[in-house]
Amino acid sequence: MVLLEKNVAFAGSDATFGFINTQNQTIATSNLKNRGVISDFRAVAATSQNFFMLSIGNPALLYKAEQSGMEEVYREEHPEVFYDVLRFTDDQFGIAIGDPIDNCLSVVTTLNGGQQWTKLTWSQSPKLEEGESVFAASNSALAHYGNKLWVVTGGSKSRVLFSDNKGYKWQDLATLPLAQGSATQGAFTIAFYNDQQGIVLGGDYEQPTERKGSGALTFDGGKTWQPIATDKAIGYASCVQYIPNSEGNALVATSPNGLFFSNDQGKSWQQLSDKSYHALLFVDEQTMVASGNEKITLFRVVKK
Repeated sequence: MVLLEKNVAFAGSDATFGFINTQNQTIATSNLKNRGVISDFRAVAATSQNFFMLSIGNPALLYKAEQSGMEEVYREEHPEVFYDVLRFTDDQFGIAIGDPIDNCLSVVTTLNGGQQWTKLTWSQSPKLEEGESVFAASNSALAHYGNKLWVVTGGSKSRVLFSDNKGYKWQDLATLPLAQGSATQGAFTIAFYNDQQGIVLGGDYEQPTERKGSGALTFDGGKTWQPIATDKAIGYASCVQYIPNSEGNALVATSPNGLFFSNDQGKSWQQLSDKSYHALLFVDEQTMVASGNEKITLFRVVKK
């Protein structure tokens, strides 16, 4: 899900996409099947004018939606192609991150608002360990603040990769104190409130109630990470977001175990709902949208 002119745009399985009007709480949906597209979409992004959606699997298809219609702006074919996250930091620069091919992270960028996209070469791309990858759980394995980008990995190794030059050079910033070593473990979601304060959540999606190694906090831009205490953690989580204008104190996270809330920078969590959601998005500090299996729910945030 992504904001587009105060509305929420989304895309999902069976080439479906749509728009939510958060004011009158209506949903309009469509799909690309009439164009012969049978792909599932997991990654979405937007500029101030256009909505973009990126499919998983082979071929990778990136579409731009505008008033004149839907346009395919990037296509990649490879047996191992699988894109996990898509993001615009402003109206010109966008980036997509995908699973490694030949142990190199797939990185595709645009500098002209999504009209043309270019993939980094093998020599430019960050090198990953065997079995290390990026998760596509909620389109939130990448965070940005200004021109700074952070990407989290999982699997055999869980790390934070950092770039401050539009994704052309990457730094191995830190190894995370999260569960790692198997394909189901690691960091699944990252968020930054400013360029110093951030949070990573994840764990093991096959053991969603296991709290140990499921979250960490940073207060120095991702250079060092403090693990969230096991008895105060959520367990496996797929998406985390800061509540806007909360001074970095308030957050909400999604997991198979429900929705969770923190009012102490993510150091401890309390359950808001036992309903399972995969991703969430704040429209503003009073409005939140959460999505799960065949459901999208609009929440009003009430301050106490």
